Amino acid sequence: MAVNVNLAYDLEKYEQFNEQEDEYAARIRSKRSANKRRRNAANVKIILGAMIVLALLSGILYGKAELSRLYAENTNLENELAVLNNENLSLQSELAQQTGLTKVEEYAEKNLGLQKLDKSQIEYVEIQEKTTAERVQPEDTNIFIRLSEWWEETLEYLGL
Repeated sequence: MAVNVNLAYDLEKYEQFNEQEDEYAARIRSKRSANKRRRNAANVKIILGAMIVLALLSGILYGKAELSRLYAENTNLENELAVLNNENLSLQSELAQQTGLTKVEEYAEKNLGLQKLDKSQIEYVEIQEKTTAERVQPEDTNIFIRLSEWWEETLEYLGL
C-alpha cells in the first residue's frame, strides 16, 4: 500500500497563519492593556474613596472629641458655680450674723458704752393742742427783703 505523502509544505499558508496569530496576539495585548488601565483606574478610585472615608471618619472623631472636651469643661464650670454659690450663701449668713440685732447691741454696750433705757429714764410729754408752726412776719421789711422772698418763693414753686 502506497501512501501518498507529500513532504513539501506550502509555507504561504503558514505565513498567513502567523500573521493572523500576530494580529490576534496584538488584539489580546491591547485588550489586556485596556483591562490593566481599567484596573489601575479602579484601584485609584478605591484609594480615593478610602481616603475620603478616612477623612470623614477623622472629622467625626475630632468632632466627638471636641464635644466631649466641651462637656467636661461645662461640667467643671457647673461644679465651680455650685462651689461659689455655696460660698456666697455662707458669706451671706455670716454677714447676717454680724449685722444682727444682738451683735449690734453687744457692740454698742462693750465698745461704745451705751445701755438700754430703763423705764425710769423715759419721760412722756402730753400736748393738748395740735402743734403747727406758723411763720411770723418780721416787723421791719423793706422792699429788697420782700423782693428777695418773692424770688425765693417763685423758685420754690418752680421746683428749682
